[in-house]
Amino acid sequence: MSDQINIHATGLLYGGFGLLIRGPSGAGKSLLALSLLEYGSRTQQGGILVGDDRLEIKIHSEKIQMRAPVALQGKIELWGRGILEVEFIPFANIDLIVDIVDQGVRMPENAAFVELFHGLELPRCPLPSVQSIGFEHQRLLLHAALETLTE
Repeated sequence: MSDQINIHATGLLYGGFGLLIRGPSGAGKSLLALSLLEYGSRTQQGGILVGDDRLEIKIHSEKIQMRAPVALQGKIELWGRGILEVEFIPFANIDLIVDIVDQGVRMPENAAFVELFHGLELPRCPLPSVQSIGFEHQRLLLHAALETLTE
């Protein structure tokens, strides 16, 4: 299988893992990505943008790859400032789907942490919006999800 689709999302490589960040317009995908990139640059997590706003998704037999359309490479929006130019990589595999949701669930069921994405089961991290829980709490939830990828 080798299909390509275009989706509204942000992607980055963070801590060595490809994160596909989804959510409705205005949910904070770019802000989360910028916050993680800034945090990663201060710590040993590291981070680099794949793309913001639109991603091209290519599905291979066992991996799903994301890349930014050429016109958007290295660009990310900071609400209240505009478009920033940042370092980027041309593509990365998706290791974790991060879904920004309005409100979280205190004790989610295990089914909330996986998703069948175009025929492949991928780990998922439902993440309440920054307006709901703040970036530090978002980061803790995301790091907990990343820990499960290394087990």
